[in-house]
Amino acid sequence: MLRDLFSCGACGNQADCALLDAGAEFPHKSGLQIRQEEFRAGAPIAIDGDCLLAVKSGVVKSVCRDAHGHNRVVAFSFPGDLFGLEAMTDAAHAELLHGASVSMTTVCRMRLSPDAARRASPHFCARLSAELAARIRDNFQHRQIVAAAAPVRMAHWLMQCLRAMQGQSAAQGAILPGMARADIASYLHLRVETVSRVLSEFRKNGWVRGPLHRLEVRDAEALALLARGMGGHPDPARPQQVMHG
Repeated sequence: MLRDLFSCGACGNQADCALLDAGAEFPHKSGLQIRQEEFRAGAPIAIDGDCLLAVKSGVVKSVCRDAHGHNRVVAFSFPGDLFGLEAMTDAAHAELLHGASVSMTTVCRMRLSPDAARRASPHFCARLSAELAARIRDNFQHRQIVAAAAPVRMAHWLMQCLRAMQGQSAAQGAILPGMARADIASYLHLRVETVSRVLSEFRKNGWVRGPLHRLEVRDAEALALLARGMGGHPDPARPQQVMHG
């Protein structure tokens, strides 16, 4: 079903929606349209250069083929995030693929008519430039994270999920999205067995609780401390140096 951009009033993501913000200054009914699409876990999401896409619910994974010919998850996009921006640039050679990481992931697709694109406001162009710059920063940070010890990587991932769900204030008792263990392992450059082992250690420490598909964060402060590389030992009271790349 197609909807006008400015009929998004019932959506709970308005305050954090990069798509709504990017298109806020387009003239009303200037050829701008929104369509919601729903995907099951693992389903591919088509990308084209005349659309902007944002996650409404669930999680989208971005996958790239590495030097060894293996597909690896390189990014997760959470509700309110734009993704697939490489299709609007000359970076198509990056061969990024996008798909749902969580069942019933909903994506909002904003199609730009040629006329609307020509009248793109400075705000719109600046917003896209900022998004692309953020991806460069995130890619650099991710290269550092995957050089750290496995518990540090897992703590970074958990804190990333919390920030995406709740802004900058990571609260206790948050239930994380039920992403596949293989996706998490691919993103963190870990074995699936290592993901399971580290999460078991975190459960023993009381930092998280429950199965992966309903993982509950119980001690965000301890995880944040570990994510900063200040505590390599399961007991945060006994800090240990952790190598960063």
